[in-house]
Amino acid sequence: MTDNELARAICAELRAEHRKPICRFTLEEGEPDIFSSKVDGVPYLPRDMSWPLDSQGHPLALLAQIDCADLMGLADLPTAGLLQFFVGQDDVYGMDFHDETSQADFRVLYHETPDPSVTREEVTAKRPAWDEERYGEAYTPVGTPMRMVFSPPEEAGIVPGDYRFPALFVQRWNERRPDAPLRSYWEVCSRQPEGQKDYEIFDDPDQRAPSHQVGGWPFFTQNDPRTPEEHPDFEILLFQLDSEMRDRKDLVLWGDCGVGGFFIRPEDLRARDFSRVMYNWDCG
Repeated sequence: MTDNELARAICAELRAEHRKPICRFTLEEGEPDIFSSKVDGVPYLPRDMSWPLDSQGHPLALLAQIDCADLMGLADLPTAGLLQFFVGQDDVYGMDFHDETSQADFRVLYHETPDPSVTREEVTAKRPAWDEERYGEAYTPVGTPMRMVFSPPEEAGIVPGDYRFPALFVQRWNERRPDAPLRSYWEVCSRQPEGQKDYEIFDDPDQRAPSHQVGGWPFFTQNDPRTPEEHPDFEILLFQLDSEMRDRKDLVLWGDCGVGGFFIRPEDLRARDFSRVMYNWDCG
């Protein structure tokens, strides 16, 4: 067995052994009502709740709202209620590069039992105006309100971009090839002759483009911000929204064609505690 064949075999083994439930979704143009799954637009808010603000008192923007019934029983996720993701309207969309779990400039909210009598007009009236003359242009990754249309839950195998993959791959390789051990899984490619390097060895056959999903394994344009030393317990991908262009129009754009994701600890998800969520986005 060649090095490339062994690498592909190990990737297949790891994908089969390390699997997670996932709900993928697509975006359809047009904004539904305030109780439906969507990106951008007007969210549901209870009558006794003000519009979410950032640390400077600026209004946050709705990134996405999920009607949890649409997840069709995805493992550990709520089966009812509305799960919402708000982000800042500055040029980094409210991400804190020093503490990605600080919700000072983004917010994750869960409404277990929405009040069906609340109207769009009531919610819209709560939103403070953005003072463009004072604060400049407001930024948002989503260009227009759109429906989120979910597919039934399925399972997906671990991806090379996940922080756990390199150690798993190297351990498995070194067990099989003690005569040619690796320190990094990318050494497989560096050992190939120039002009014959096969970087597709580590391509994920389950990967979809764009990678819009709840659950499953994350996608990054750069690196997983989680490491064995930092935030390893934020195991669950709560929500991921990828950049998407359609008919030469940007529907979603994170910086230079990046991707945004929200992660949560299993115990917090089971407790329906969304006060401690890790928010990250990156681009090329």
